[in-house]
Formats: sequence, structure tokens, C-alpha cells
Amino acid sequence: MLPASPPPPPLSRVEPMSSSKPTDQALAILRDALSEAQTTVRSYDTKAQIVGVGYVFALGIVGALSNMLPDVGALDAVAILIGWGFVIMPILLFGFVLYPTRKTVPRLAVDPAEAGRLEHVLYVDPDRHDSVEALKTSVVGCDPVNEYTFELIKVSNLRELKRKRFLRALFAASIGFLFLFGSQIFRGLWP
Repeated sequence: MLPASPPPPPLSRVEPMSSSKPTDQALAILRDALSEAQTTVRSYDTKAQIVGVGYVFALGIVGALSNMLPDVGALDAVAILIGWGFVIMPILLFGFVLYPTRKTVPRLAVDPAEAGRLEHVLYVDPDRHDSVEALKTSVVGCDPVNEYTFELIKVSNLRELKRKRFLRALFAASIGFLFLFGSQIFRGLWP
């Protein structure tokens, strides 16, 4: 019989915010959340690129199979239009996953009193901070919790926009493959 192993060490957890240092703990939580959201945004870009390229390669294989089937004849123009609509559209939709940037995310509803307190130092706009001194003044005068909270919401909205576009592109790709499958069955049954 094996000796009992010692119990695992307790999981590290964030202690509740104490009244003495709420800012440090709040900032640590917000930094972690912002880092996760930014990583997820980048991962959707990578996924869209990989799946988009995979879709294009799969289209080549399906096209080669399609060339082996007999021609339909009278439906050529209609088949081309429908084919382009169903087959090429997913490629464009995967491209749209890459398009949204932080600036294209809808504006956040910010209380006017809070808006004046935001310095936007986590996403530096050269028009707003046109010198080193202007940026240093904004950084020193900002409320870090407000800055991180605003940026986290902004990046999270971008993440959700990319997620929805990625899922839409995947759905369109599956419709495209179903269309190609149906057209090959049609061509195979009615030569």
C-alpha cells in the first residue's frame, strides 16, 4: 500500500480588496482582464486567417472533384451566380473578422462627469497627446481604475464583435460546403 501523499497546496486566490489598498488590487484585476481580452482579440484574428486559408484549400479540392462531373448545361449562368454567392462569400466574411479595430467599436456611453476624468492613456491617440510632456501630464493626472475599466470595456466590445463575425463566417462556410455538396449530387444524378 502506498503512503498517502500530502495534500496539495491551496490554490492562490486574490484576497478581497482591503480599504487600505483597493487601487492596487483593482488595477491588478483590471490588468489581467484587459490582457485576457486583448489576447482573445488577437486569437480571433489568427483563427480567421487559418480557417480562411483552410477554406480556400478545401475549395480547391472540391473544385477538382466538381471538374470530374458532367456539365449541367442550361443552368451554368445561374449556377455561377449562386455558387459565387454561397462559396466565395465566406472568404469575405473571414476577412471581415480581421477588419474591426478598436476605433470601429461603437462608442461607449460614458457619464459626462466621468468622460472629463478619462485621459485615454492606455490607447494613445497622437492627436490628443502630441508630445511627451502632454502624455506624461495625462498619465500623472489620470485615475488608473477609470482608465483600465474604460479600456477593458472597449476591448471586450471588440472581442465580442470579432467573435460574432467569426461565427458568422463559419456558418457561411458550412452553407457553402452544403451548396457544393448539393450541386455535385445534382450534377451526378442528372448528367
